Amino acid sequence: METIHLTYPETPDLVPSVMVLGFFDGVHSGHQAVIRHAQAQAKQLVVPVTVITFDPHPKQVLSNKPDAVRYITPLQRKLNRIAALGVERCIVITFTKELASLSPQQFVDDYLIGAGAVHVTAGFDYSYGKFGEGTMETLPYHARGRFTTSVVAEQTSGGEKVSSTRIRQLLGAGDVDVASELLGTPYVICGEVIHGDARGRTIGYPTANVVMDASYVMPRLGVYATRVRLQDGRTFDAMTNVGRRPTFYATGDVSIESHLFDFSEDLYGQLIEIEWMNYLRDERAFDGLDALIAQLKQDETAARAILS
Repeated sequence: METIHLTYPETPDLVPSVMVLGFFDGVHSGHQAVIRHAQAQAKQLVVPVTVITFDPHPKQVLSNKPDAVRYITPLQRKLNRIAALGVERCIVITFTKELASLSPQQFVDDYLIGAGAVHVTAGFDYSYGKFGEGTMETLPYHARGRFTTSVVAEQTSGGEKVSSTRIRQLLGAGDVDVASELLGTPYVICGEVIHGDARGRTIGYPTANVVMDASYVMPRLGVYATRVRLQDGRTFDAMTNVGRRPTFYATGDVSIESHLFDFSEDLYGQLIEIEWMNYLRDERAFDGLDALIAQLKQDETAARAILS
């Protein structure tokens, strides 16, 4: 996939295409429906599909809070998922306050008409321009007769709208299996394995201590059945703890520790991916090591059963 990065006032080259608009955090099933619709339009018009997306999230810029948004798919992962859907081109526009100040008409003139749009589509609730005053209802007017438009209806699952917000809420509640259904794939985070205090090794459960990219959504604290993908492509079943290790520390930072089943190699310094499959239990403090080890054995049995 050709990827073009722009910062206002830079504008795209003119390439006739069907354009699809959205932030696409997670590239979930609702987003995929929009992209599939765009691809169907592009096939009829015999032009490529161009996705127009943004980075960082508008809320992160307009709220002046660096941590205003945690991402389901930080930018590179989002681009990888969009490319995997067969999209030919993606324009990533740096979201700034200057871009946000554009009128709806100027946004359309500069980034849609000026970029060669022959058809533009988005989800029903997409908005553009200053204060989000442009909507899918106003887009045909702002098109000035230069392109046609279509709107993809709300996508639902379990009677509720499929949205990035809903998926973030599910992850925060530990419902990683439901979140994965909406994503169409397991939720994944990436991080580097660092040295820890090696307590797990002394009790028969060595762990990979992972420093997660701070921009990812953190799942609810607790123990999970997971899969871990190594840099060399190998994947291992695992169980992963997200928490403060209350058996050993009264307070502390949240850490992520994965115990890979049937694995004994050195992972320090490697970037690994963790796929979150199922929530097993809350994190809790134990009276001693014997109680902790007994519980870890139960967790391993449960995780192996889920992942088998």
